[in-house]
Amino acid sequence: MKFKAIYYVNQFFGQIGGEDKAGMEPMFKEEAIGPAMGFNALIKEEGGVVGTIICGDNYFNENKEESMKFIMDIVKKHNPDVLVAGPAFNAGRYGMACAGVANDVNEKLQIPVVTGMYI
Repeated sequence: MKFKAIYYVNQFFGQIGGEDKAGMEPMFKEEAIGPAMGFNALIKEEGGVVGTIICGDNYFNENKEESMKFIMDIVKKHNPDVLVAGPAFNAGRYGMACAGVANDVNEKLQIPVVTGMYI
């Protein structure tokens, strides 16, 4: 594998559930889930998704410190070449989570981050 990617998604894109699962704690699955599957298919010869971090929108925004600790520990452990968050487009809570993950991973770990969000 030429490069490794980790994906961050919310409970909906992580195929866990909708608003009823927005309070779920972060989890990590060593596979491409949701939009990570499409991303993986596009980069198949260049690298691959080594795992997907899934976190409920409400949980992340109500427990940012705990959520970021979990996420940063996973990212440090797997040491990806890039982290992909979202896409969140015009989503409120999900957008805040993607932005928080993107900023911390990029600033604190110097790992490039790609996301798709409304300005």
